[in-house]
Amino acid sequence: MATPIALASLVAQLPQPREGGGLFDLVGGLPVHPLVVHVAVVVLPLAAVALVVIMALPRVHTLLRWGVIAALAVGTLAAWIASESGESLAERVVEPELHQELGENLPIIAGITLALGVIWGVISQLAARSSGATSSSGWSGSSGWSGSRGLFWARIAVSVVTAGMVVYSVWYTILVGHSGAVATWLTRV
Repeated sequence: MATPIALASLVAQLPQPREGGGLFDLVGGLPVHPLVVHVAVVVLPLAAVALVVIMALPRVHTLLRWGVIAALAVGTLAAWIASESGESLAERVVEPELHQELGENLPIIAGITLALGVIWGVISQLAARSSGATSSSGWSGSSGWSGSRGLFWARIAVSVVTAGMVVYSVWYTILVGHSGAVATWLTRV
C-alpha cells in the first residue's frame, strides 16, 4: 500500500496543468470542450445528412426544411463552441497540434454548409410559392432563369453543391472527432 507521502511525490511528478480561463473554459469544474464536442459530432453530421434527404424528397422538405436547417445551425454553433473551448482546454493541458488545426477549420466548413442550406431553403420556398401562384393563374411555362422554371434549376444547382459540401463536412467532422479520440485515448486504452 502506498503511503500518502509516496502518492504526493507521484502527483508532484505529473505534468501540472496550466491556468485556463474565459467563457469557454469550465462548467461546474469540468472542461467545456468534452461536454460540447459530442453535440457537434452528433448533431452536425445528422443534420447535414437530413438536409440531403429532404432535398431529395420534395414532399418532405416542405414540412421539415426549416427544422433541419435549424438543427444544422445548432451543429454549426456547437462546432464553433467546441473549437473555442478546445483552445481554452489547450491552455490547461497539452493538445495535439493536428486535432487543434483540424478543429479550427470545422466551424468554417459547418458555416459554409449552413449558408448553402439557408440558400437552398430560401430558393426552395420561393419556388414553392411561385409554383403555387403560377399553377393557379394558368401559367404555361417559360424558358431561362425567370419564373418557377428558373427557380427549379437554381434549386437543383444549389442542391448539388450543398450535397457535395454535406459530404465534405460529414467527412471532416469524422476526421476531427477521430483525431481527438486518438489523441485522448490511444495511450490509455
